[in-house]
Amino acid sequence: MSVLLATATTASTAATAGMSLFMIIGAIFGLILTVLWILVPFALFGIKPLLRELIAEQRRANELSARIAATPAQVVVADPRDLRTDARSEPYVR
Repeated sequence: MSVLLATATTASTAATAGMSLFMIIGAIFGLILTVLWILVPFALFGIKPLLRELIAEQRRANELSARIAATPAQVVVADPRDLRTDARSEPYVR
């Protein structure tokens, strides 16, 4: 009977040590989560002006690309009267 009691006490001590380890890990995780929960809103409010700048820059880039797409491209062709076979002949713009 005393052997069973000693085994149960040893198992109980091991379980208590394991549970206390999990409680310490849980407390550290909870502390980290609490700090992040407090700091994230400040980070989001701090990023807002940067996001506004990025949106404005993106709109300017879109307007510029729309203007570039709207202008007709110049067609560059070789002079048909030029009989040279050299590919580096002077092109003219039509």
